Amino acid sequence: MISFIIYITIFLYLIYMIWITEPLFSKKKYNLSTKKQSRISIIISAKNESNNIKALFKGLKQQTYPTDKYDIIIANDKSSDDTLEQLMTLKKHMTNLEVINIINTPQNWSSKKWALNQCINKAQGDIIIQTDADCLHKKTWIESIEKYFYNENVGFVAGPSYIGFKNNFVNELLKLESISQESFSYANSKRQLFLSCTARNIAYRKKVFNEVGGYDDISHINSGDDDLMLHKIATQTKWEIKYISDSNAIVKSDIPKTIKSLYLQRLRYASKGLLYYNLSTPNEVKIILPFLYFVNLMCGISIIQFISTQMIFWLIPLIIKSIAEIMLISKYMSKIKINFKLLYFLVLMVVHPFYIIIFGGLAPFLKVQWK
Repeated sequence: MISFIIYITIFLYLIYMIWITEPLFSKKKYNLSTKKQSRISIIISAKNESNNIKALFKGLKQQTYPTDKYDIIIANDKSSDDTLEQLMTLKKHMTNLEVINIINTPQNWSSKKWALNQCINKAQGDIIIQTDADCLHKKTWIESIEKYFYNENVGFVAGPSYIGFKNNFVNELLKLESISQESFSYANSKRQLFLSCTARNIAYRKKVFNEVGGYDDISHINSGDDDLMLHKIATQTKWEIKYISDSNAIVKSDIPKTIKSLYLQRLRYASKGLLYYNLSTPNEVKIILPFLYFVNLMCGISIIQFISTQMIFWLIPLIIKSIAEIMLISKYMSKIKINFKLLYFLVLMVVHPFYIIIFGGLAPFLKVQWK
């Protein structure tokens, strides 16, 4: 009976993956009309980012976008290191930099959302571009994001990003894992299914943020300044949402430094599972995420059965699932001009189902330690 359930589940998953991947092979290009450059406000929340500030601002100062057309608003969120001191030094040499020092966070507000909210209140730009303080940006980043707002109907843009930029096994593995998640969100968006995005690289019109009431209803949730905002815009407005695969807009960040920090990061990512059912969340999220969890559960059982019996019958579902995922991930990576490396995928295809089973099953019920 269990084998029948596994094969039916994987068959449905295969059909679903083919359906969302098919648009990625279309040769149709997104037409961008020319327009006067918009006023941009970049917002960042920084907490104990002393080791990352110099690299962050090296990229932000080298942007090809005109300096007088964008400002950077960064909130020092109660840092205990010298983050604030570094920011104040930078401010002396950057006319388009504004620093906000957060001393206290009000009740019913998460620390990061309060810091970002103060940045947005100060923002003069029509378009808000949000990123994280531990990120690195190409010099064409702002220019490549802003052009997608030439379409007056676009209210939200999600750009490509990943973690892991060093040339070693762990970095390459986590890099592929994060790009895999990005590719899945990107492909779903082509079917008007808006599942997730990452705060490393998102942008929205300030009037759209205000239209949905900003962080109202989600201000107390520690995470979700990215995907929960996306969901509000998707369910409460008629603005178009655009996921892009422009290699010039890529944002990357380093992997967590320790196993503990990696563990806590992954708990944070998975901690919102049950919250989706009580918030302004698209119906597709409430259906697809449990389905994906079940798919990985079936694959986990299949792997264990294969190890126990050495029968190829139990390995076939994992192979089918992996072929479907290679088709999607490799195509997306070709779009953002990053090489797909099969070795790291072979490791992930075995490890990832158990990662989803454990973290997806436990995180919503645990008290997650935040930064």
